[in-house]
Amino acid sequence: MKTHHLTKIKDRFKVSILHLFVFRLSMPLSLFTFFFLITFPGSIVGKTHTVCQNCSISSVKHAIQMANGGDTIQIKKGTYKEGFIPIAKSITIIGEPGVVVDGQKEKHVFGIYHDSVKILNLKIIGSGISDLAEYAGVYAEKVKHCYFENLVLENNVYGFYLSETSQCTIKNSSSIGNAENEVLGGNGIHLWSSHNNKIIGNHLEKHRDGIYLEFSEHLQIENNEAKENIRYGMHFMFSNENRFSNNTFKNNSAGVAVMYSRKIFMEKNQFLENWGESSNGILLKDISESVLSQNLFQGNTIAVFADGITKIEFIENNFIDNGWGIKILGNTDHNQIKNNNFIQNVFDISTNTKSTTNVFFQNYWDHYEGYDLNADQFGDVPHKTIHFFGYWIAVYPFLMILYESPVVLFLQGIEKAFPIVTPIEFEDKQPRMKVRI
Repeated sequence: MKTHHLTKIKDRFKVSILHLFVFRLSMPLSLFTFFFLITFPGSIVGKTHTVCQNCSISSVKHAIQMANGGDTIQIKKGTYKEGFIPIAKSITIIGEPGVVVDGQKEKHVFGIYHDSVKILNLKIIGSGISDLAEYAGVYAEKVKHCYFENLVLENNVYGFYLSETSQCTIKNSSSIGNAENEVLGGNGIHLWSSHNNKIIGNHLEKHRDGIYLEFSEHLQIENNEAKENIRYGMHFMFSNENRFSNNTFKNNSAGVAVMYSRKIFMEKNQFLENWGESSNGILLKDISESVLSQNLFQGNTIAVFADGITKIEFIENNFIDNGWGIKILGNTDHNQIKNNNFIQNVFDISTNTKSTTNVFFQNYWDHYEGYDLNADQFGDVPHKTIHFFGYWIAVYPFLMILYESPVVLFLQGIEKAFPIVTPIEFEDKQPRMKVRI
């Protein structure tokens, strides 16, 4: 029965081929080709061009010139001193282990000017250096569906630079920059007016900013590590409706800056050891309608610096061993800080105003000295989140030299006896008695 069924399928296929042949005789070649590609889309497969130092094709540029759209260029181990490599056709470039492509400091190393270009498994070095142009190891402009994976970028001013792109991916790659200062340095991953892109699993180091975004929306930024960058681990402005999660920003001069944007979702990131005179784990400037959830802020000068933020939710974050947990300026309103842990910070909360519309609720404060008589795991008296000296430090920073001096310790004793000297509005009405796990 099974053999009979297979025979019927073969007979039908033969009849279909015969009908196609008769159809071909009755129509022009161009129309037939179009019909054939639609009917049998998998029938045409791109060619593979092999590049090696002893092959007939020994140059990546030469291989690109020979290739047609849909072709693949396979590069064998070796160093290829190519200069600027423009790509204006939809091709795939794949290197085997040990491939190095050197831009010889001309311009960009790779310039992508066509949709659906893929580059994988290369080491890319030697972009140009200019005061007038922003040269990158990989530059893509006005394209869709570009894909870059497992690339190692070194000694480039900018690592990846995407301008007016969409639906592109940068994945499992690294960029180690050569920035000596903010003026001459470039960014590890730089997006301008680029939407619906993915930045996943990359390592960014020694750039001006690890990741920089401007006028770029609907981005997915996950599992990246940005450390030891001259300015920010990540910095973005005018970029709405973005999500970043499970990233690590460590030992950058100023952590992360999120500015002039709305509907930003920040989850399970780590902001670590961003320490310096004015370093922040994260700076939030004119941000609204956003969420910070389950993030770790540890070892930062200021974990969160909040300037002009509105309708932000801080939920289930850990603030541990920072100079300041959250610095809230007076222009920061209608935010909710709930179910967070504040542990071993010098100052948990700091502000320069005596009134607030921000709500603190059910946070754990290791400085809380209240009690829980009804054993419901919440304090029976409110916790004052800002103490006398913390308030005056925010207003007059130079007073920090008096920290833990006998004068300040005396004033703190007075504060306990007469709590009206601190801003009463900054309080958690139901503090948590145990650390939220």
